[in-house]
Amino acid sequence: MLNPYKLTADLVAPLSHQLLRGTASIFTLHRFADRDRGNGGVDPDRVRADLAYLRRKRYDLVSLTELISRLRNRDSRLGKTVAFTVDDGYADFASVGLRVFADYDCPVTVFLVTGVIDQGGWYWWDRLSEVLARTQLGTLAVDVGNDRFVATLETPEARRKTARSLIERLKRVPDVERRRVIAALENVLIDLPPRPPAEFCPMSWDEVRGCAQHGVTYGPHTIDHPILAQSDDASAEREIEGSWLRLREQTSAAVPIFCYPNGGPGDFSCKREPAFLRRLGFDGAVTTINEHASPSLWHSSIDAPFLVPRFGYNGNPAFFKQVITGVARARLAIRSRLRAARTR
Repeated sequence: MLNPYKLTADLVAPLSHQLLRGTASIFTLHRFADRDRGNGGVDPDRVRADLAYLRRKRYDLVSLTELISRLRNRDSRLGKTVAFTVDDGYADFASVGLRVFADYDCPVTVFLVTGVIDQGGWYWWDRLSEVLARTQLGTLAVDVGNDRFVATLETPEARRKTARSLIERLKRVPDVERRRVIAALENVLIDLPPRPPAEFCPMSWDEVRGCAQHGVTYGPHTIDHPILAQSDDASAEREIEGSWLRLREQTSAAVPIFCYPNGGPGDFSCKREPAFLRRLGFDGAVTTINEHASPSLWHSSIDAPFLVPRFGYNGNPAFFKQVITGVARARLAIRSRLRAARTR
């Protein structure tokens, strides 16, 4: 069956520069499927197909630094400008993702959680998931903030569902409470080894520097990946500055662009964090708010360069083409106008 959204995107591709009206598309990925490591993620062949499409249609694949420069300067080439980013810094970027982007001469910026790389350790959400996967208990009951979190652990699927729910819950409590809950669960349920199995491993600093030799650049993504909105002022500033200092110590490919953990509305302060970043000399910061980046947004306020939107890359070719051709933008504009008309 024909996908009407894909067909529409293909038909309007030649008009994309006009539809996008000088905006740019930024995509973010997290994990690349790696059979050798045993982890899931986006299919590298799907990413290759989308990069091949961009090259055939003469899109301008640029580094995030270059894209931000074009936003700042209201560059006329923005209409077909695309940049790619990768968040967290899992080892499957070095083993799989790097080659995918290199084969299409596509720049990529990876945002690193520096404390995890320093320890060669666990990302906190993986650690929590593994604790729940390995425990022998059939139910979970734990205090999270002022609430009691209760869930079943009877089946593997139930454990995965419980882990997802608890992870999302922990993103909405003060960071000190998140740390307390995870430590308490490990103490009661199971004590994990300090180093994770291959499927959960972060990149090493040697891998970071090795990828940099192929043109990869890096931005800071905090030390421990807390939700900054749930951190006090001193902790939030320490997470930002500490990760930036450590990144510059370890690689000359560091760029002054920050990435907010989680990165959605409510995950960071739209005033406090930009103020920290300006004081530290950053050029910008990226979110996970699904919009096109535009000069009008960039120049709308002193904080706007630290609120740059990105689209999550989900491996869906129809959605991908809607974004890069401007169909998604046109659909959102039409919906917005219809909602406005209904409220009059």
